[in-house]
Amino acid sequence: MSLQLEQAAGGNLVLGNAALTGLSGAASTYSTNAFDYAIDGKAYSKSAVSGGDTPEADAVSGAALTLVANQAAVHVFVVNAAGTVGVLRGKVVAYSAGAKEVCPLPSIPDGWVAFAYAVVKAGATVSGTWTFGSSNWNATGIVVDTPVNLFSLPDSAVYTA
Repeated sequence: MSLQLEQAAGGNLVLGNAALTGLSGAASTYSTNAFDYAIDGKAYSKSAVSGGDTPEADAVSGAALTLVANQAAVHVFVVNAAGTVGVLRGKVVAYSAGAKEVCPLPSIPDGWVAFAYAVVKAGATVSGTWTFGSSNWNATGIVVDTPVNLFSLPDSAVYTA
């Protein structure tokens, strides 16, 4: 008989490279490779996405993810056990072109795991409101930094490039 005095806690992590791409051009879609991930230590698989509809609202609150001129925020792509892709946004911060701004990461709620993020910056030439998931990635004044693929969420804020 074996007594296990300690058990490893189930982790939330990505077990392969999602390779998030497509956040550019006259589109509002995204693409990924197929990848495996774990939520609470349970293994799941996500099939590849090619030109998928980018979520337009926060995965938890349902609020629209919008930016206006001189704002920036990190947008974290997440997936749940059902394979549903969502997006969570960190705090919106003031932004001016060329500045290196701190973009706080959002909290990832239970049942979701982060697989990539991208910082979106709205420069001074943005007219009106830009909406994540419905406005084009190349809208005037919008700059999307190169996506960063994740194993797990970083333990600190990220910066605008």
